[in-house]
Amino acid sequence: MKHLFNIAMVLMLTASVAMAGNKKTAKVGGYDQPRNLEGWTLVWADEFNGNELDKDSWERCPRNTADWGRHMSKLDSLVKVEDGVLKLYGINRPAEVKDNVPYLTGGVQSRRRHSMQMGRFDVRARFDSGQGFWPAIWLMPDIRIPWPTGGEIDIMEHLNSEDVAYQTVHSQHTVKQYDPYIKNGSNSPINRNEFNVYSVEIEEDAIKFYINGQPTFTYKKVPGLKSQFPYAGHPFYVILSAQLGGSWVGKVDPADLPVRMDVDYVRFYQPKKKSKR
Repeated sequence: MKHLFNIAMVLMLTASVAMAGNKKTAKVGGYDQPRNLEGWTLVWADEFNGNELDKDSWERCPRNTADWGRHMSKLDSLVKVEDGVLKLYGINRPAEVKDNVPYLTGGVQSRRRHSMQMGRFDVRARFDSGQGFWPAIWLMPDIRIPWPTGGEIDIMEHLNSEDVAYQTVHSQHTVKQYDPYIKNGSNSPINRNEFNVYSVEIEEDAIKFYINGQPTFTYKKVPGLKSQFPYAGHPFYVILSAQLGGSWVGKVDPADLPVRMDVDYVRFYQPKKKSKR
């Protein structure tokens, strides 16, 4: 009897450890998209269940001259994986860190690691508010092509302390303001104190945006306007970035720092193949 009891205890402890290992502490409050979506097949995901960034899936965003990248840094403390989430920070530059910028931000991208042509991207995230904070979830072409020729798809951008998220596409047509004018984005209300799921579907003739499973904006292909819809011809990779300052978001208030964006998961889907009858 004692032998059977010991076996039962071992089995119970093993099950408890397995359950604890699968626990996602981030999934508290806010909307959570079903993992298995009708009509879609999950092809890749990062649920951030470990305790460090998966370097086979992500690389750190390098600093660049664009507004979003002026403060990017590879400082380890700016990108963490803890409690089932990826945490990206924007901070005042510590006195002991030698750099020529006043603020430091963290970002990651799946470039040359995970990209997808024609499919669906889901990202569950929440973020702090603060003057000059500009968290973003966006897609760029995973090929060598000058911007904006290959297009850009912004799944989510948030400014300062607003209660809306922006979803936008960019192309030569929209950036250079060619005629005819075509609306290329929208903003929709969110509960910025909780997790929301930001989604986009790339189709042959349309880009469809969603927040928490609800459609928010659709950008359609216009026949005959080649520069207007470059999105279906090549794969895109995802960028997750905590950004500070710029012409759109405005100046940073150092008193509002540090700020953080939490990402609970990133999921790539492709349409399920229809069975032949």
